[in-house]
Amino acid sequence: MLNKWKYFIKQYSQWFTPIILFVIAVSVFLAIFLNHTIQDSHDRAQADVVADALVMARTVDMKLVRSQTVVTMMQRGMSRLPGTVFDEASEGTADQEQLLHVLAGAVHAANGYTAVVVNENGDAFAAGIDGMFSVADKSWYPEIVSMTPGDTRVFHVTDDELDLEEEADDAVVCAGAFEMEDGAVGKCLYFDNSWIDALAKTGKGKSLMTIVKDDGQILMRSEVSDYFVRGNDYWALIGGNANITAKYHITQKDSYAVYDATNNYTVIEIPLTGVAWAACVSVSGSFIDALSTNYFTATRNFVLELLISVVLFFALIIILNTVAKIRRLRESQALGEKADHDQLTGLRNKAATERDIKEYIEQNPSTQSVLFILDIDDFKTVNDTMGHSFGDDVLHEFGFRLGSMFRASDISGRIGGDEFMVFVKNIPDEATIEKEARKIREFIHSFRAGVDVKREITASSGAAVFPQDGKDFETLYKSADKALYESKRSGKRQLAFFRH
Repeated sequence: MLNKWKYFIKQYSQWFTPIILFVIAVSVFLAIFLNHTIQDSHDRAQADVVADALVMARTVDMKLVRSQTVVTMMQRGMSRLPGTVFDEASEGTADQEQLLHVLAGAVHAANGYTAVVVNENGDAFAAGIDGMFSVADKSWYPEIVSMTPGDTRVFHVTDDELDLEEEADDAVVCAGAFEMEDGAVGKCLYFDNSWIDALAKTGKGKSLMTIVKDDGQILMRSEVSDYFVRGNDYWALIGGNANITAKYHITQKDSYAVYDATNNYTVIEIPLTGVAWAACVSVSGSFIDALSTNYFTATRNFVLELLISVVLFFALIIILNTVAKIRRLRESQALGEKADHDQLTGLRNKAATERDIKEYIEQNPSTQSVLFILDIDDFKTVNDTMGHSFGDDVLHEFGFRLGSMFRASDISGRIGGDEFMVFVKNIPDEATIEKEARKIREFIHSFRAGVDVKREITASSGAAVFPQDGKDFETLYKSADKALYESKRSGKRQLAFFRH
């Protein structure tokens, strides 16, 4: 496991610095991006508020245009009638019936609100379910008395000044003057007292619409709040003309101005059609902040999810690449082990045995160890008499038994056709040397080979002690080989140590 981590560090160490720099760059990018996103979210929230305000303004503007259209219809209808149509003598005549049609048509077009005509004497008449009736309270009359044929005018009447119904709200009045067939001059008026309800519905609890004259006088406001009271100076209430700055926007479709008012309010001013009035929509900063936070949170979450996906993607690539490299490492190690090992015995081959012993000697120049060389006696005779298959069985069994006698940390290998080597590491004293020698003696005296019939196979062994008998592999090997020669010369089937 440790080797795998060392390999991983070695393979990817060159990427550590780029990865750290990449993380720093991404962190800086995220900080800048999120900072811009905060501002963009606020701008988007304000843009949505403006869009809603324009929709609200169009709602009341359409009411104003409809009122003007109704008055134009009344002007046309009344211009075809004689001035005598208002006289009692005309009651029941076709002309007065036509007058009723004009008023009833205006009432119908106005969805049931009140239409009024005024003759040149100042008498006012309105259409009702039961016919035409006189209008007694004419507090609005000074607004129209000076109008000449073709003129139109829009003005505001308070609920105190309006007495067309028992219960009435403020009304927007659209008036027009007309000339009748006989030259008589009259005026027609359409009273729309549905504006208060319309303003209240447009607010939806999050904004406040106020109808304001050019001089700042408040005409009407929705019932969402009592902060803006009729008649007050609107601009003084939101901060004063000298303390607010308008951002004007003029497009082919809409014209409006945005004010950053006091009390953390944003105000959108939209001019209304044909009058010196404006619909002013005020929205609290807390609502815009909440909307901005929602946009920012959605964007932030999207970016973080995207970033996490990218990180996971690259992490997956790195993991897959690492797994592939580890697999290749294992395959390489397996091939290396296969190349280092003798296929018949499973022990190290000559090159691997010598390499491993040399490495240990270089790293542990003063650690006492013992090198054993073993040679099977008369192996050629065994091969010739018993056959090569049996000879291979002998080598396999000899190598397996020899390797299993020593520690895994010791080095054992086949270095020739019938020659083996064992390097026993870290021998602390003479007693341990004798103990390891006894294992070799017992092995070469007791070894048997064969499947059905066991045949006694003998071997000779020579030993040399490191570093006394040689401080490098070549010298140590020569010493052990000389000891093996002495063992063979003295009758075989024995172990001999090198003697100076």
